[in-house]
Amino acid sequence: MSDVPKVAYIFERYPVLSQTFLRREVAGVRDQGVLVQIHSLFPPNPADLTHQVEGVPVDTFRWWEAATLIVALPRELFRDPALLRDGWRLYRRYRPTNSENFWSTVWAAIFAVCRANRIRREKPDIIHGVWATAPATAAAILGRLCNVPFSFGGHAYDIYRHGGDAFLEPKLRAASFVHTTTDAGAKYLRDRANGAPVKIVLARRGLDQLPPKPVRDTTTRPVRLLSVGRLVPKKGHIHQLAACALLKSWGIPFEARIVGDGPLRGDLERQIVRDGLQDCVSLTGPLAPPQVDEQYLWADIFWHTGVIDAEGDRDGIPNVIPEAFARCLPVISSRTAGPMEAVIHEVTGLLADPSNAAELAGAVKRLAEDPKLRQQLGENGRHWVEENFLISHNAAILARAFRDARR
Repeated sequence: MSDVPKVAYIFERYPVLSQTFLRREVAGVRDQGVLVQIHSLFPPNPADLTHQVEGVPVDTFRWWEAATLIVALPRELFRDPALLRDGWRLYRRYRPTNSENFWSTVWAAIFAVCRANRIRREKPDIIHGVWATAPATAAAILGRLCNVPFSFGGHAYDIYRHGGDAFLEPKLRAASFVHTTTDAGAKYLRDRANGAPVKIVLARRGLDQLPPKPVRDTTTRPVRLLSVGRLVPKKGHIHQLAACALLKSWGIPFEARIVGDGPLRGDLERQIVRDGLQDCVSLTGPLAPPQVDEQYLWADIFWHTGVIDAEGDRDGIPNVIPEAFARCLPVISSRTAGPMEAVIHEVTGLLADPSNAAELAGAVKRLAEDPKLRQQLGENGRHWVEENFLISHNAAILARAFRDARR
């Protein structure tokens, strides 16, 4: 058997600008000697097309290709007569609890049946879904249809939101391995397997290289606060604005920028106006990676106010935290399991309750008034990245799991 495994990576949508961590993962495992081909369940947004990994082929499933199901389904039922029976039994036992999960599962099944012949021709050694939702479902079905082992990743929204994918348990039981990026995620997945043996591969994301250490003027006033993330409830940006209002009332000079876009942008804009923060808080919208790098260099403090939202969604270790560490930024974060694996209170950053505006603003005030503490936390964070968050190390773990999973 060749030592060069061939992996069919299945994405929900590829590429996506906000998922640069997946781009680095693909490039990392390729650099470890893995042959990668990407299959995308949905076409990408045109603006994201420039963010692909050079030299890695991408096969995008178009909606009109679903019409081939008329031919593909009878063909697959002839090859595997028990397919519909077993699928119906799984559906009756693990019914989706929301329409999003239902329709994503249906689309994943259509994709798998329609693409089975192509996957058989390509003969991958393993099929890997990058998320535990539709990509993992497609990987599991294709694994059965093509007699190829499958694996998948389970990280954040895909295992927590709405209680996770309805079919997570049977996928955990059947997968060759499951990739996760946090200790908290590994524990959660083992619990969801309900006692069944499941191989968990813990391999964090990673930077492809460490940027040069920046030189900052620690006497800069006003102090500069940066947040990077989608404008969605679990990021807790509303708490940042509450803390900013308090900082302003205390007379602490500051400037805050929030990088990202999402459904809460209008609400945040209105709150900025309502609290009179237009002169010190700005929403930049989405930025390309080089522009985000400029924001890291601009900032004095990075804060991430992640919470568990009403749907149960939460972050693992948000990639923006190690990215801030790499730029020697002190980080203020919330006391949630994933971020606390990186942000160690008084060592690599400060922890605060985002819903407590006084506590969150107090952490900012403390760092604003103590440049030496900012510098020390930033240096410690940089060391954490060197030890834990370089893709050359973490992709090697994942590449080894792909090699071991081959039949």
